[in-house]
This record gives sequence, structure tokens and C-alpha cells, in this order.
Amino acid sequence: MQTDLRCSAGKREFQLGRYTVAHIRNGYQFSEALKAFRQDVEDYRKTGFLAIVPSSERFDDSVAELRTLGQIMVDAGLADSAGALINSQTVAIPFDVTCPVTGIPTVYEFFPVAFCPHARSVVDPLYDPALSAPFLAINTTSDAFAFGMLVRDLSLRHFHCAPHEVRDRHELERLLQKCATVWQKMSANTIQSYNKISEIPERAVHLSADQQTWTAPHNDPVFAEMVKEPHDHEMPAVYANRLCARWIAALFDGQTLKAARDGQSGGIPAFDFRK
Repeated sequence: MQTDLRCSAGKREFQLGRYTVAHIRNGYQFSEALKAFRQDVEDYRKTGFLAIVPSSERFDDSVAELRTLGQIMVDAGLADSAGALINSQTVAIPFDVTCPVTGIPTVYEFFPVAFCPHARSVVDPLYDPALSAPFLAINTTSDAFAFGMLVRDLSLRHFHCAPHEVRDRHELERLLQKCATVWQKMSANTIQSYNKISEIPERAVHLSADQQTWTAPHNDPVFAEMVKEPHDHEMPAVYANRLCARWIAALFDGQTLKAARDGQSGGIPAFDFRK
């Protein structure tokens, strides 16, 4: 499975054994697997959850595949309607955790996103290779939490303690800047990798010249969409540095920490963003 991964951050988490992979067939099984994943997140053992949905059914197109995945989310109690869900709705699942950077109880939101085989077919109206997989799947992640875990990893390596135990503000700021740079490079590599696999330029992902934003034919992190339109999203050069500033302010300035959906706050229609 790792050889099929083009996401640099995701590949790193798989290699570290921090990805939960579960085969599920219905909403109940998804809920049970999500419950176990939540506990592992709280214990810093996992950062991502890939639910693979085995199916012997032959689907005609992406819409049928996405509707099947949407119904699983409805049955899991995470959406009201499969039809509405796959029409550009976002599912934000709050996880109450101890922040891996600040050691402060906070909420990180995790977002499930649908992946399906027909998204790789150029004749499918919803062709979007960045959201394709050899099987039906729901991938649930939090970019903010995963970035926080990278910070924790490097803090343990360099300082032999958790980030919030580093008492020197300047030293922690230096570490955070290094982590933000690493996260930015991983994101850029991911986008460039996905850019190469699209056979239709309008359905490729792109990195802006200043590397502040990336553009996709979908709005990340909505669960699924019935219409493909370009959306611009923040790169880590923007959101990771903002997170770092919030972590520092929480640790040294007594400010309230709110991470939630930073890093996956949603895209802006490209034509609006560039006005």
C-alpha cells in the first residue's frame, strides 16, 4: 500500500506505524473503528485512519461509488443524507486531545474524505486522480494534529522531551520553524507528485509560484463533490506558521489555544481568490 501513496506526510505516518487501516462494510463497523482510532490518537499512537470498503458490486461511475461511501457515513451517524453529503458537505469530527505540542487539552478536528476507483477514469465526469484509490475508501485525517506530532517527534529527538517541556522560548521557536519548513517541503513534494499523474490539465493539482497556496479541482476537505471546480488552499508556509505562533502564544503568553481545523479550513474558489 505504501508504494501507492503519493502524499509525503501520509507515507511518513504509514512508515511510522501511525496509520490505522480497517476493512469496514457498514456504518457500525466504521463507528467502531473510529472509536478505536480516537483512543489511539489520544495516546499519540495514530494520526490517520483509512477505512477500506470491500465491495463485489460493479459501479458505473464515481457518483455511485461516492453514494455508497456517503451512506456509510449516514449509518455511522455522521451525516443526515448521503445525497447531500456527497454534494460538497464537510464532516468535521472533533477529537478532544492533549495537544502534542503545548500539552494543553484542546480540540483537533479530523476530516473524512471519500476516495474511489472511478476518480481515476478520464471519461468519468468527476475525474480527479488526487482523490482516486484502487478501492472504495474513506480517509480521515487532521493536518494540524499530524503537524503537531511531527513537532513532538523532532522535539523528542533533539531535546529528549516533549515540546511543552522546552523552557527556552527561542529554542522552541527555532524547532517550530524547522518543522514548518519540513512540513512545507513535504506538502510541495506531494502536490508536485499528484500534478504529474493527471491526464487532464484542468483536473491536476498545482502549486503557486510563491508556494503560499495550492490549487485543486476540488475543495479540500469536503467529503465529496458532484461538480469539479478549482479551489485554492493554504500551504503550510501559511497555516503551519500560524499554528506555530498560536502554540508559542499559548505556552509563553498565556493565550487560549484553538487549533481545530487549521490546515484544513477549506478552499476558496480560485476565481474569487485571485480577484
